[in-house]
Amino acid sequence: MQEVFERTHGKLRLWPATLYGTLRRMTEDGLIEESGNRPEPDEDDPRRKYYRLTSFGRDVLAAETARLEELVQAAHARRLENTL
Repeated sequence: MQEVFERTHGKLRLWPATLYGTLRRMTEDGLIEESGNRPEPDEDDPRRKYYRLTSFGRDVLAAETARLEELVQAAHARRLENTL
């Protein structure tokens, strides 16, 4: 939750119910899975769970990234059309 807050410069705050609900749904949908890779013991907290994208999750991420890039391109094109 803190990392998301920091990465978005305070623009997005995830609350526990939102975060854990999203992780549960993404796991159920086969997008992520729990990872066995953990940090070094001095940097780890045994209460934490670590996740990684599944192969399917990577495919969905690539498709969603392409979709969003198309939307941004269309918005830029429309903005250019409106300025001419």
